[in-house]
Amino acid sequence: MEHRTLAAIGHSLEITSSFPSQAFHMAVTDSRYVNKDDLFFALSGAKTDGHNYLAEVASRGAAAAVVLETYQGPDHGLVLFKVPNVLDALQTIAKKRIERWNPPIVAVTGSVGKTTTKEFIATLLACRYVVGKAPGNANSQVGLAATILNLQGNEEVLVLEMGMTESGNIAKLIQIAPPTLAVVTKIGMAHAGNFADGIQGVAKAKAEILSHFKTKQAIIGGNAWSFEPIRNTGICKKFTASYIPQQADYVLFPSENEANCWQMSEKEGLSPPLPLPFHATHFLEDFSIAAAVARKMGLSWEELLPHLASLQSTGFRFAKVDIEGTVFINDAYNAGPESVCAALDNLPVPSQEGRRIAVLGGMTVDLGPNSDDLHQQVAQYALGKIDLFFCYGPGSLPMKEVFEAASRECFYTENMDELRKTLFSFVQPGDVVLIKGANRYAMWKLLEQGASDK
Repeated sequence: MEHRTLAAIGHSLEITSSFPSQAFHMAVTDSRYVNKDDLFFALSGAKTDGHNYLAEVASRGAAAAVVLETYQGPDHGLVLFKVPNVLDALQTIAKKRIERWNPPIVAVTGSVGKTTTKEFIATLLACRYVVGKAPGNANSQVGLAATILNLQGNEEVLVLEMGMTESGNIAKLIQIAPPTLAVVTKIGMAHAGNFADGIQGVAKAKAEILSHFKTKQAIIGGNAWSFEPIRNTGICKKFTASYIPQQADYVLFPSENEANCWQMSEKEGLSPPLPLPFHATHFLEDFSIAAAVARKMGLSWEELLPHLASLQSTGFRFAKVDIEGTVFINDAYNAGPESVCAALDNLPVPSQEGRRIAVLGGMTVDLGPNSDDLHQQVAQYALGKIDLFFCYGPGSLPMKEVFEAASRECFYTENMDELRKTLFSFVQPGDVVLIKGANRYAMWKLLEQGASDK
């Protein structure tokens, strides 16, 4: 906790002024979440500027704020740290804390499944270690640094998530928190529009997580091994993990001896039967990676077995919600071509005379010039999986066109209230309803009122 004083922040930033030894509670970058004695970082973005919220931050009881050295406004009673660049200051403090602390770090990246894989890894490692992890999907240039500042300091292993939108993002993150063990999940089309070479550029940018000299080992899952940058970047030892019976260092497969259990093959032999609380193939893939990490970290199967039942994904990721006999699969966290198809593949079987219904928003905006084609390909795939379709928002129009061309019933709207009322007036007990779309559509709101519109 020694880093959580205002004096320590001033020292990390090499500011010669003296600052009080007062402790701060949390490092916060969004004024809406400031509480008493927090340290606020007044970041400037494309839409807003944190300096405009200093009065609000002070009214919420913040202790101090990190601001630009050009700021000339009132301090509102806050202790101010004036710096050339607020984001650089946040990252510098985080980097110096890691250098002083030097904990083992497991860092996870990938296009699909990285947050769930991170959660699974943290759960398994907690069998033996005090684990610090990134909350939710705090994987950005801001989120990862703030996560590091807000850890207690007694953690024995850190499990962090590293995201990117363009080349160099992950390279910056590993300078702040160099991985001891790096993880790459499935590579997909998310952010492909930001690269001239599409998905190959995505793979190269993701491969940056393998490039730090402190990274000794890596677990590669999904399709990532098929990309040359993943195979050839870095000097760490790389091991593959898969849930499909194919050639890999760690392979998860259905147990022949125990129903509803899996086993993992590895160099040391076979695991005991593993009862997992899920059957969806994308979660099995994520687990294969997490289990490989745990084994590389020295955990025994005997240690891991009692904790398997507690494995779970985070919010809005294939969450099952039963409302008056209708099963909703809330997979609304985000949507790319790979994740939509995985959700379609893993829908539960409807009961009685139930139908499979898909409520689809547009996918992530950075798919590039082939975005319409990718939406249409997903829609074509959905035709063989789904009975009825609802489309929400202009991004879903290419899918709507495919459904209508196939003479399939499809309801389209750009109004959330209209979508909710129509959907709940239509579904029946026994139906299975998939809800999926990009974050910007906030499709989880469909279930916020339960069946009140039914």
